[in-house]
Amino acid sequence: MLNVKEEEIDKITEAFYLILNGKKASPVSLPEDYPDNEIRQAVGYINRFIEEYSKVSDLLSSLSKGELDFEAVKGKTEILQSLKNLQTNLRHLTWKTQRIAGGDFSHKVDFMGDFSVAFNSMTQQLRDSYEQLERRNAFIRKTFGRYTSDEIVEALLDAPDGLKLGGEKREVTLLMSDVRGFTALAERLEPTEVVALLNHYLLVMVDLIQRSGGTIDEIIGDAILVLFGAPLAIEDAVQRAVRCALEMQKAMRGVNEHNLQRGWPEIEMGIALHTGEVVVGNIGSTKRSKYGVVGRTVNLTARIESFTVGGQVLVSPALIGAAHRGLVLGDEVEIHAKGMREALRCRELLGHEDHPQLVLEREEETICTTLAEPVPLQYVRLTDKHLNEQMQPATLVGLSHRRAVVEAEGPLPPYANIMLRFEVEAGEEEAPELYAKVISPLDDSCGRYLIHFTSVPLGMRTRLQRFQSGTESPFDG
Repeated sequence: MLNVKEEEIDKITEAFYLILNGKKASPVSLPEDYPDNEIRQAVGYINRFIEEYSKVSDLLSSLSKGELDFEAVKGKTEILQSLKNLQTNLRHLTWKTQRIAGGDFSHKVDFMGDFSVAFNSMTQQLRDSYEQLERRNAFIRKTFGRYTSDEIVEALLDAPDGLKLGGEKREVTLLMSDVRGFTALAERLEPTEVVALLNHYLLVMVDLIQRSGGTIDEIIGDAILVLFGAPLAIEDAVQRAVRCALEMQKAMRGVNEHNLQRGWPEIEMGIALHTGEVVVGNIGSTKRSKYGVVGRTVNLTARIESFTVGGQVLVSPALIGAAHRGLVLGDEVEIHAKGMREALRCRELLGHEDHPQLVLEREEETICTTLAEPVPLQYVRLTDKHLNEQMQPATLVGLSHRRAVVEAEGPLPPYANIMLRFEVEAGEEEAPELYAKVISPLDDSCGRYLIHFTSVPLGMRTRLQRFQSGTESPFDG
């Protein structure tokens, strides 16, 4: 595929224009290292024509002014006729060149011998280049139009190197979010309610992501994977990702107000942020493909996200180092991942110094109050959202809005997922269940653990409030 530059077409058009108007034209120049292709051949024909034409241009100029005797040009009328024919051809060629420059590549010439062949070949190359550009633009709009901002799409269209297909290594910042306890929530609602709740949640989140300059790589159910720094590299990718994560968590208040107005349960979201090198490119087959990312950085981001609780943003050491300044950080969380000898020490992101309005409330500051009457229940640990053990007895001894203190035979490792099952009360057909994540042990001697609820049905919320109504004092862990 030839890459015909616009300036080369301009030079040829200018030469034709000067000849058409009876003026001398300079030979069309090309760089010495220009390849020997159809364009160079066409320019060669043009320059030979200019050289021949210059021999009679002075004669024609003098003749037009009446400064020559007709005796001097007797016997040369065939030259004048040839030039007249040439003038007609050049006028026609100039018109066709103008049409081609305007994007109409259907024009060809067939009256100038070898030059016609070269000219028509050049036109075909222009047509092919234009069609290739249109296919590229259509691909970019189709691939990114619904997953990133209009500004990024336009930048991709304007920058030939903005999108490199086939895969390349690039440092990006990844944001991965997930609704906590969504699987259990979906089982308790009607399918139409699940879809409506999820669509409203995604509508809010996608708008924030696009306004932050992020590119949505995937939406899998309630999980979202976002890229900052691909397909276009941006200098402040880390800061954009941090601001976006905080805005997403702050927006959950409005999402839950919307849910409660429709009788739907409150939902919570966990977010992980990580910076590292990934392979980005067009992934798939000839029948179906997408722009995406692969690599260890993606897997590690997903692992960090699995350790989050609702309302929390966890950031990796790599992201903290890349951010340089401004992050307001909370407690440390140890992340254990496959292939890592030592735990990854992540931190909770609480806010940003430059954006005080985005400070997140710290759930651990909410004190669990002691229940007047401990509540018996059963629990089981979950692995990949599946039961992997027998139900074990436990006791609920303290409560806050989203957290609780339980006494269990244990041991319960930090950030383990558990399901709680309460006793059946009058009027209930089956035992109500709650899903939670273990935060930390409070007292190893009596097996007390702080847990965070990941899913609380409306009916269960009423029961928890009833448990709290008889509380006596702040829980003394």
